[in-house]
Amino acid sequence: MSLYSLGSNGSGQLGLSHTTDISIPTLVKLPPKLRHANIIAAHAGGNHTLLQTSSAEIYAAGDNSNGKCASQLSGSTDFRACNLVGDTKLSAATWEASFFVSADDGLVRVCGTGLKGELGLSAENTTTSSPTSIPNFPPQGTNIVDLAACMGHVVVVLNNGEVWGWGNDQQGQLGDPAEVVWRPRKIQGLSFAAVRAVCAKDFTAVFGHPEQGTFAIFGLNKRDRFGVKVNLPGAIRGWKAVQATWGGVYVLMDDGKLTAWGRDDHGQLPPADLPKVEAIAAGSEHVLALTTDGRVLTWGWGEHGNCGDPVDDRKDVKGRWNELCADGEPIAVGAGCATSWIVTKKEQR
Repeated sequence: MSLYSLGSNGSGQLGLSHTTDISIPTLVKLPPKLRHANIIAAHAGGNHTLLQTSSAEIYAAGDNSNGKCASQLSGSTDFRACNLVGDTKLSAATWEASFFVSADDGLVRVCGTGLKGELGLSAENTTTSSPTSIPNFPPQGTNIVDLAACMGHVVVVLNNGEVWGWGNDQQGQLGDPAEVVWRPRKIQGLSFAAVRAVCAKDFTAVFGHPEQGTFAIFGLNKRDRFGVKVNLPGAIRGWKAVQATWGGVYVLMDDGKLTAWGRDDHGQLPPADLPKVEAIAAGSEHVLALTTDGRVLTWGWGEHGNCGDPVDDRKDVKGRWNELCADGEPIAVGAGCATSWIVTKKEQR
């Protein structure tokens, strides 16, 4: 397995041993143990990246000035193993913090900074330089089945279908009352059992079972600038993956079609005639798609090179797509804050 990255790299978050933005997929020199692991997820904060493996390990690169990479270093331009106790089954990142759900005890451990409740600890505890458990969570008798985060808020889905969250709720993205939520709080008003949730900047999208097609949007109380609530589709049945940019929702259907709505000022919504898609990854304001015929396509805001070349005079890939090429057969894609990731089958030596 090999990993390729491109895009914003001012803090070394691409893991390329330097801090220069890159617009061409570039091989990441992985540590020996990670070369033989299966990378199943990439999560990005403002200036750091988390890689999660199928063997329940987490590696991080980028800025670590507040401990959000769970290591003793101030930062690293290469991926290094996080200092976590036991295995990790889920991970996520806000702009300045990281979150890990333990596969051993089911607890949520947090590290980094959260000035608007992002850590879920308390109003008095807004920074922790080492992974710290959120007390008394999840509720007794439940376990976490999904974890999502965006710039300033975090949500989890429990096995009983409830959704809980913490952080910035000033747009109602964590339900009512709209306020800063310092400790995990149940999102009220959900009329179905949730199985998946995704976070955008000012809203949260919650999905029920794919066969039912149920979903709900929480947030955008002050302003729905990009019509996320106004342009809601009807029931969405038969989906296999859901993602969100800062301003839009993306739903990949079982038949390979990609449905999306929301912000499109930089060409974030899918271009016309997009071929059938196998997997998707939504970054801050761009999207990667792995097609069923084995290509990696990308579109949207590409100011830092995260959409490859060419881009228009606004640094966008709008109304079309770029194809990103890496050595080896692509098997997975990832996207973060102006960063893009491609995993291929070819073994790194």
